[in-house]
Amino acid sequence: MTIPPADIIRPIWPAPPQVIAGVSTRIGGYSQAPFDELNLAQHVSDNTNHVTNNRKHLAHCENIAEQQWQWLEQTHSTDILALDSVQPMPLAADAALTSKPNIVCTVLTADCLPILLCDAQGTRVAAIHAGWRGLANGIISNSISAFCNSLPTIQSQQIYAWLGPAIGPNHFEVGQDVRDAFVKGETGSAVFEAAFETKPNNKYLADIYQLATVALNACGVCHIYGGGFCTASDTERFYSYRREGQTGRMASYIYLDMNQNSAG
Repeated sequence: MTIPPADIIRPIWPAPPQVIAGVSTRIGGYSQAPFDELNLAQHVSDNTNHVTNNRKHLAHCENIAEQQWQWLEQTHSTDILALDSVQPMPLAADAALTSKPNIVCTVLTADCLPILLCDAQGTRVAAIHAGWRGLANGIISNSISAFCNSLPTIQSQQIYAWLGPAIGPNHFEVGQDVRDAFVKGETGSAVFEAAFETKPNNKYLADIYQLATVALNACGVCHIYGGGFCTASDTERFYSYRREGQTGRMASYIYLDMNQNSAG
């Protein structure tokens, strides 16, 4: 069968030309329902061959070898890995950074927030998987610290952040425990209160984009782009775990292509 090209969302941000980034949608792949079409996750009970073909298809559409994509085993942790090479097996972490060319830092999401980072000079990039647990426990502060302290060190004011497709604030209903994790937990702060809209029966609507923005600002990152998506409401383009339960995952990815830099 003929598979159409992968539908790719490109960040709109002032990244240097050697920073290449994108987010896949569910359009343009081999998977069948309920994973149709471009599911890129091997852990959701999809046909393994379909996922393998989807990853090959995305790599082909992006014109970068499939062996250069670093996939993660995500566990809603606050762990970030610094990559000097690509490992064939998924690595246990929820964020990855690199300053090496042609290593594609990749995270998988289907409601959680993907965050892509680069510095103004285009010397390093990172991809973060930020669910509410990771956000509450400090995945952003850990990632920014690791990003800034990679050699040579940089200031957080030099970082650009792009917020990819995640569940929108009108659909992300949470309980008191989630609000308390941000406002009252060990790493909690009252600055997160504005991201929660009170609903009946101790429920809240949480704005994951605002939560991430507050956390980024607290780390000194002020150049923040993207946001405004909603995986739960856009059924044609996005997978949503909250909407569908058993479903696929999109990939958010970023890498350095030094040929672009030299060509410019």
